[in-house]
Amino acid sequence: MKHLIDNRFGPLALVLAAMLALYGVAAVTRPAPAAEPAPGPRKVPVAAVTTVCPDPAGAQIGVVTPPGGEVVAPGEARIEAADKVLDTLNEPGRLWHETAPDGTGPVTVTATGSSAAGLESAQTRRETSGRHRGLAGTRCAEPAASTWLVGPGPAAADVTLHLANADLATAVVEILVYSGEGQVVGEAGGILTLGPGESRTLDLADLAPSPLVMAVEVRTGPGRVTAAARAVMRGGKGVDWLPAAAPPATRVVVPAVPGGGGGRELLVATPAEVDTLVEVKALTPDGTYALKGRELVEVPAGSVATVDLSEGVGGQPAALVLTSDTPIVAGVVATGTGKEPDVAFTAGTAPIDLGSVVADNRTGKKKSSRLLLAAPDTAGKVSVQVLPRSGEAPEPFELAVAAARVEEVELPEMDGAFAVVVLPLPGSGPVYGGRVMDEKIEDGLALTVQPLAAARMWALVPPVGESAAVVLPRDVSDAP
Repeated sequence: MKHLIDNRFGPLALVLAAMLALYGVAAVTRPAPAAEPAPGPRKVPVAAVTTVCPDPAGAQIGVVTPPGGEVVAPGEARIEAADKVLDTLNEPGRLWHETAPDGTGPVTVTATGSSAAGLESAQTRRETSGRHRGLAGTRCAEPAASTWLVGPGPAAADVTLHLANADLATAVVEILVYSGEGQVVGEAGGILTLGPGESRTLDLADLAPSPLVMAVEVRTGPGRVTAAARAVMRGGKGVDWLPAAAPPATRVVVPAVPGGGGGRELLVATPAEVDTLVEVKALTPDGTYALKGRELVEVPAGSVATVDLSEGVGGQPAALVLTSDTPIVAGVVATGTGKEPDVAFTAGTAPIDLGSVVADNRTGKKKSSRLLLAAPDTAGKVSVQVLPRSGEAPEPFELAVAAARVEEVELPEMDGAFAVVVLPLPGSGPVYGGRVMDEKIEDGLALTVQPLAAARMWALVPPVGESAAVVLPRDVSDAP
């Protein structure tokens, strides 16, 4: 030790030794660092959108991209039918609205870049006589691996299923039909193949001729398709398109049940292999209540059950909240009034957390368009903006939706067709809704309903990490 101290480097060595000892004690006794949370998916603006209007011949088509979206790159929206470009749009916030000539097949809208985020398209056909008398409107669908539709069956209506493959890959399609008596296995089979760009229409009576009511799942593997169904009620009782229903879940909200006279029928289906008991609650402008004598609905395994709500909601605009132990899908059939009533359909939807756009609305003279918004859990607050076909857009207005209630708001009278954008405001609870459009025509009220679907604004991108495993050869000893 004396030799170490005598050495001029001795003191420095002692100091270093002491510091190392203290650092070692601290390293042993300090708590381990908290693990960083695993990265979640990132929300990025949608860069491309494709929609298909299923059968627009003689119908009016609306296409719009709402303004104010996050621009990822310049882009445009191209509207095509049978490989013919009908128009090209590059101005977000301006509605394109035209009538498709008779004989027009499916219309495809493809948007990229600045024209993609929030793009919406819709078709509406108006007939004042004949078997198609009424308003028949639908949101133009985007390709999906699974689509559910709930409504009348071929014994009550002529139901035509429209399928289109807008992708570049072949799609194998399976069609599953559930009725009041259980799942239907048709002799014609429910599997078909659609090549890229191919479309096809099917009469569902060929698959399941006897159901009065039905739920249909169109699913693919591989590939994706758009699926839409039009129901022409027997006996001249109206026509409309079945909106896509939210996929099976243990809690389903069916918004936009129109007020007024006429029949209201709830359809509840379960694809499960066990019976299920469904609790039904109605939301109205006056509050929430259980439907007397209809609080619980028993749905047999793999089938569809019906509930008459014509008197249950008392003619008020409503939304329905359904809960069950097993996943269900649901929709409502609404019949209008008059000597020749029309029919409309609504179905379970997701909340409009990212906003929603309806691309085709009319008001003025004998036409009316209104929003039915529901906040089942906590109070909601939204901004509503009207986008006209021409002229200046009016200022957006705010609308509060009380908790556990439905709020009905008439859209302003406009000169010509217009789009409407509904955006939740900060602090809003989940809001569900739909747009009801009607027109007084001779001998009855024509009507159609479009549930508010989540706007195509954002996409969730899974986290990406670095790993040599993706480039290293796999050890054959690990193979099964």
